[in-house]
Amino acid sequence: MLIHTIVVGVLETNCYLIEDDRSREALIVDPGGDSEKIMTFLEKHPLKVSKIVITHGHFDHVGAVWELKEKLKVKVLMHQNDLPLLALTTSFTPDRFLVEKDLIEVGEFSFVVFHLPGHTPGSIGLYCEKEKILFSGDTLFAGTYGRVDLPYSSEKDMKNSLKKLLSLPKETRVFPGHGEPTTIGKEQNLLKEI
Repeated sequence: MLIHTIVVGVLETNCYLIEDDRSREALIVDPGGDSEKIMTFLEKHPLKVSKIVITHGHFDHVGAVWELKEKLKVKVLMHQNDLPLLALTTSFTPDRFLVEKDLIEVGEFSFVVFHLPGHTPGSIGLYCEKEKILFSGDTLFAGTYGRVDLPYSSEKDMKNSLKKLLSLPKETRVFPGHGEPTTIGKEQNLLKEI
C-alpha cells in the first residue's frame, strides 16, 4: 500500500490517495479543496481511482468532491448523519451511505468503517487491519483530538469514539485530517485521559 498525502485548502486538510501498488487502484479520502492540485497529481501518477470517501461533512473536507466526482466518474461515500453539514456548503448528494463495519476495498486491501461521532455526528474512520493503518479524519490528531465546540459536535460522543480507538493495536499508524501522522501507542495517554 502506498499513501500519498496532498495538503489542500485554506485549513491545510490532508487529502489522501490510498494506492494498491499492484493493481494501481486508488481511493481518495477527504478532497477538501484544490481539485486542480489533486488532478495534477493524478496526471503524473496514473491511478485508477475507484471511489471518494469523506470522513465528515465539514467544508474543508469536501470542497473538491463535486469537481473530482465529475472528472473521475466515481462514487462518493460518507455517513448519512453528516448530510445536514454537507447541505451548508455544497449541493451534491453522496452515492452511498456508510455505516459501522462496512468494508471498503482498494485492490487487495480492505478498510473497516468505524463510526466515530463527536467532531460531527457522521464522522468516520477507515481501519486496515492488514497494514494496521487508521485514517481518522478529525477525530484523532497527533497530541490532541477534534473540536467538540462546533455546531452538531458532542463531547460525550467524542469520548466514546476515542475509547473505541483504544482497542486498536498500539502500533497502528494514524493518518489524521490535519497535521502529521501518529500512532495509537503515542496517543494512548491522551485516549485514556478522556
